[in-house]
Amino acid sequence: MPSPTKRYKQNRPSLEGVFEGLKIAPTSSDPGATQSINLGRSLHKMMKSSLRLGHGTVSRSVRGVETKFTITQDDIYDYKIAHKDFDPDLVFPEMVKLGHQLQDLLHARLNPEQEAAFENHILQCLTRMVYGSNMIENAGAGLEVTWNLCMRIFQGDQVPEDIGERDEDYQRIKEERLRAMLPTNSTAILRSRREIVQHAKAATHMITQLCLQGRELSEELIMETHRILTYKVDAESAAWTQYSGVYRSVDVCAGFNTFASPGSIPSKMKDMVRQLHNDIGQAMNSGFLDPIALAAKYTHMFVNIHPFLDGNGRMCRLILNSMLLKFGSFIVCLGEYGPDRSAYLEVASAASQLEATYDGREEEEKPVMHKELASLILSHAKTGLKKLIKAIEN
Repeated sequence: MPSPTKRYKQNRPSLEGVFEGLKIAPTSSDPGATQSINLGRSLHKMMKSSLRLGHGTVSRSVRGVETKFTITQDDIYDYKIAHKDFDPDLVFPEMVKLGHQLQDLLHARLNPEQEAAFENHILQCLTRMVYGSNMIENAGAGLEVTWNLCMRIFQGDQVPEDIGERDEDYQRIKEERLRAMLPTNSTAILRSRREIVQHAKAATHMITQLCLQGRELSEELIMETHRILTYKVDAESAAWTQYSGVYRSVDVCAGFNTFASPGSIPSKMKDMVRQLHNDIGQAMNSGFLDPIALAAKYTHMFVNIHPFLDGNGRMCRLILNSMLLKFGSFIVCLGEYGPDRSAYLEVASAASQLEATYDGREEEEKPVMHKELASLILSHAKTGLKKLIKAIEN
């Protein structure tokens, strides 16, 4: 199957002056380039200008139109997460109440220390998001190295593409790999570092495009982000130049689950994007939206198409968090700790098995595949809001 034609981003109006702290560097086709944007500051400004979650609404620019959604709980949530009881009918209203508190704080006159605490907490959440997502895939390195690299990238600082053996991060990664009895050659160490750096750059790109510039999720944006995520990171069976930013041409499976055949990927991805746009259009017409249910649905759909040779898990969680930020001002950090990784993998695996069981059936015959994932995300979204409020208040 021929690879899809690569298209590059169209020129867009400058965001300098719109988002404080955003400096637009000269455009580059190099996926290794860092965008000079302080995400903490820019997301703070976005939330402050548009968050009305406490009153049940959130204001967002969708398709160039300022749209207000009433946040309404969908009926697709599960009452168990990885065999543990969970009550979405209690948690969802609690999350909305926390949103009310956050709105009050954002619209109050915060002192400089509170402003800094808020923005720093957002940067920390994004860093933990990358760390947890990498840990799920046995990629990257430990929290200390991840923290050092991601905080710099998310603040818009430049980091060198490669480092020498005397660099502190090089030595930390080497020590971590020694303790884990993993290879400690230069190639392995630099790969671990690159998996962090490119993940953070990919997150910056997708969040900037989807949340700050107002682009819609598209195949083009997904391919752009994957190309950044996998820049100079070889897969087990292919060099990065062969699979980065292009749909796969071979079959792949995970356990007993076989994902979409290569020939069906382009049509399935087009259908996914079309369905998403239809769902958003319906929400715009009705004025009601559950951002968590929406993000869970398309995270599940994407990862079960598995369009790329490698990087699908990390991509699905970038899509998840970018959509949560765009439509609800949430960040969820999945996979930070062992038990959480196990729960996430159990939930994702069960959903994939269910997807395989109903493969080929008519849509109306299929159950909701992403209900347990939605509950897991809801649980994390509530926890994340509590921590964010605490960071400002303290």
